[in-house]
Amino acid sequence: MWTRISLSTLILWILSSEQYVESTCTQPSSEWSGNWYDSQFDGTFAMTWSGSAITVSGWSVTAYSSTVTSWTCVLEDTTNNYIVFKGDQTVNLFGAPQNAYICMAWTSVSTYSAIYYLRANQETNAGNFRVFIEDSAITMGAASKYCSPSSGPSTAEYHALVKQSYISSVGQYFPTLLLGTYEYTANDGSSSLCGTGSVWDNCADRTITAFNYTQCSTVMAFSSGGTLYNVYSVVSGSYTYVTLVNADTTTDQSTTYRFTCLISEASGSNVQLSLDHGSCSTSGTPSTVPSGGMTALLTPYEPCPFTTTSATTTSITTITTTSATTTTGATSEETSSGSIGLFIGAAIGGLLFILIIIGVIIICLKLKKKKNVVQDEEKKQMPPQECVIETMSPRDALEIGTPDADNRLTPLPIHPAAPEPVTQPDKHPLPPITNNG
Repeated sequence: MWTRISLSTLILWILSSEQYVESTCTQPSSEWSGNWYDSQFDGTFAMTWSGSAITVSGWSVTAYSSTVTSWTCVLEDTTNNYIVFKGDQTVNLFGAPQNAYICMAWTSVSTYSAIYYLRANQETNAGNFRVFIEDSAITMGAASKYCSPSSGPSTAEYHALVKQSYISSVGQYFPTLLLGTYEYTANDGSSSLCGTGSVWDNCADRTITAFNYTQCSTVMAFSSGGTLYNVYSVVSGSYTYVTLVNADTTTDQSTTYRFTCLISEASGSNVQLSLDHGSCSTSGTPSTVPSGGMTALLTPYEPCPFTTTSATTTSITTITTTSATTTTGATSEETSSGSIGLFIGAAIGGLLFILIIIGVIIICLKLKKKKNVVQDEEKKQMPPQECVIETMSPRDALEIGTPDADNRLTPLPIHPAAPEPVTQPDKHPLPPITNNG
């Protein structure tokens, strides 16, 4: 039997159902449990799974002079990959407790790395950190309430996550702009460093930046060992943003850091870039020396040769923010497509070359046949030639040729014999002689 339900009751039922569905946290997955490095806080955080409850420690957010240091997942939107964390500590605003919410829009980059955007407006009273502050007396709403900022984040405003002990497994191909071996000149804002003979190598392994400190001892990219892996990169306008993770065993968070951001752009045949620690700043530029960081001008020794075996990358899901869409470096799928394209292009080129050769041969045969026909016609139209026997001159008869290989003289030419003279009768014969006695 059907029961009459008012429109307002139906709406309330739908809203309560949505909240119920989103109140359980099942994403990203239990594999996320453990310790991670986070470029946003330039340090470590721990994510712990306990059934459907996910807790995070290591994120520290200060708002209105109150600091929140641990968080619990309370909502999720699996369609958009949103997870919402609520602060375990409240924020004191003029004596009234406030709840702090962080909405993370995450994307897996590899098995042991990911990137995320914070989907909230920048809070002035929290140092412009993207956090949602709400009176604790207000009933928690749906995930969309905490994940719909009116401004930002921009494409370059991403943060990188790398699981501890797996740094060497997260490398992605560098973007085309940085695929090369370079000489570099750095500037820390007060002096010029390195230069002639320095080596910045992104070619030996296209997922690794390696510095040769025997050529220039200045510590680059906040790495004492000089080896960093490319975690993620995006292109926004004319700038290419790259996040590197330092392979050093430990960092002191003073001269060495776990993450380095490169903001780069082409400068003629060179590359201009800035180096800062942590996540990339949208206010940074390739030519501006960040506080505590440096800039560098890269002059290429040589570009990287194309290869499909120098690294294995994982396809990256595209992320749409409120202002732009991210783009990534080369993936294995793109590399395979590129290889197939090269093979097809080579096959087509070879076929065209063969067809051209066949065409040239056919044309040559036709031209030769036409030439023979013309020569035959010309021969038919020529008058018959008389046989001329060349006679020997007296001079020729006196000349003796050179003996041949058998030491024989060349025979003289045979000429017809001269006719015998004919005796003519005497027209006036003498009278016979008379014997007179």
